[in-house]
Amino acid sequence: MEEYLNELYKNITVFKERPVYGVQINKTGCKLVIEFEGSIDYRLTENNGESMMLPLNGIIIKSGVQTATIRIYPKDGEDLVTKYAHVKLRFTEAPDKKSGLNEYKTIATFESPTNIGELKLPYYESKVTFTANVPFDYSKELDQAKDLKTIKDIENKVVAKYNSIIKLGEQFDEVGYLKEQMHNSIIHYSSGYFTDKKTIKESHEVRAALTDERVYNREILPVENYTMQFYADNKIVALWQKNNNPMIYIKGNYKYEDGEEAYAEGGDPIFLYMPKGSKELKIW
Repeated sequence: MEEYLNELYKNITVFKERPVYGVQINKTGCKLVIEFEGSIDYRLTENNGESMMLPLNGIIIKSGVQTATIRIYPKDGEDLVTKYAHVKLRFTEAPDKKSGLNEYKTIATFESPTNIGELKLPYYESKVTFTANVPFDYSKELDQAKDLKTIKDIENKVVAKYNSIIKLGEQFDEVGYLKEQMHNSIIHYSSGYFTDKKTIKESHEVRAALTDERVYNREILPVENYTMQFYADNKIVALWQKNNNPMIYIKGNYKYEDGEEAYAEGGDPIFLYMPKGSKELKIW
């Protein structure tokens, strides 16, 4: 673990300017997907209402106009979006990571139509745009990555990669899983301006359920009955369950340090790409 943390820390970029972008999400009566053009998406698939501030720095690829596609889906057990579905979004910008609440400004908003239930849709879609100015640019790496749709057996390769990640979970190989996530972690910590060693080390004290041996009566879902989605001009791909949950998904029981037990389930979104010069899929 120490070797992994040192390698991660060594590759994190420190920026002088640290603008912060986010979106305040309030939803009820539906599921929600927010996909960024040229990047990946974020999904809120719980059936209950939710209110949260989602950081966007790790999803934004580079400065410029950002186009977010908003998709509202029915809850489990429903075929169409109902009148009870409601989503309200407020996109924000702040000049620095340590900015006070009074420095956050609204740069875009979205609210679902009041007649959404009358539209009788399997899902509702809309777009929101705003301009971001960030000190990082990950677009070159994606531009040079392979167009995954040109690879004939891409689906088999994607399924094989997902199964290899599940194998790490079955073996409780925490460091192996973290190494697979290295590229994603570098972007997360760099773009979020988490650059001191202490913070990075402490953040790894929260372990992934997939490789945590304290989760018992475990069930890791098999990679089947999935949908495959491409992103970023076919440079990124991911598998999802039919209910929009991540394909790599675990159910089990967990015992807290105080002895209390709880049932838990959840999944890790896995976005794959094939870097320039590589024949292997890696986690973006």
